[in-house]
Amino acid sequence: MIAFYITGSSSGIGKAIAEQALQIEDSIVYGFSRTCSIENPNYKHVTIDLSNIEEVLSITLKNHPGAYKVVLINNAGIIGDVKPIGKQSNESIVNVFNLNTICPAILSNKFIQAYKGEDVSMVIINISSGAARRPIESWATYCASKAAIDMFSQVQQAENGYDSKNLKIFSIAPGIVDTNMQEQIRTTKPQDFPHLEKFIGYKTKGQLFSPDLVAKKILEVIDKPEVHQNVLLDVRQL
Repeated sequence: MIAFYITGSSSGIGKAIAEQALQIEDSIVYGFSRTCSIENPNYKHVTIDLSNIEEVLSITLKNHPGAYKVVLINNAGIIGDVKPIGKQSNESIVNVFNLNTICPAILSNKFIQAYKGEDVSMVIINISSGAARRPIESWATYCASKAAIDMFSQVQQAENGYDSKNLKIFSIAPGIVDTNMQEQIRTTKPQDFPHLEKFIGYKTKGQLFSPDLVAKKILEVIDKPEVHQNVLLDVRQL
């Protein structure tokens, strides 16, 4: 058996990964999000607000001792207010770091605690962003929260050894994907986001990746994690 734990499984990349993972023989998928949009006997949904840290702390990851591989995919994320610092709401800042950084850190901790010492291959995939690796005006909290998860992932792998065969951690930038987040960006006021026209152009020129394509690439990494030596990966280079 291969067991998947996927956050943000109701839409976008998370849903695409869950649906493709369910096509793998002898797989079970646990999805964590506020709504459920998948019906499959091997899909188990947990309704939760992942930006609420008290709810995240209450999560129990069901242990599968008979599994040959277990996978945690920290996919859920938000961009928050697309505005310069000084114009963002404090609530937005808290929610962005809660969901993009603190939630994955807690779930990674729980995941390793659940399976450490088991004879099982463990893979953690953190969905990062190209914005983690270069500054983008009006995205300060998003850039910083994703940069934090990049470093968190690298430290985790260092702690467990870069040559580890039973625990592989990756922080993957998915490229510019046709999701609700991109739709939110395109509705930003021009005075708040200097790159608005560029992002509108990505959509009108058909330059956005599909969630299905990104999911396929991520599942290829999960299938053969030993092929990849770097923690930080980019879908555009896979």
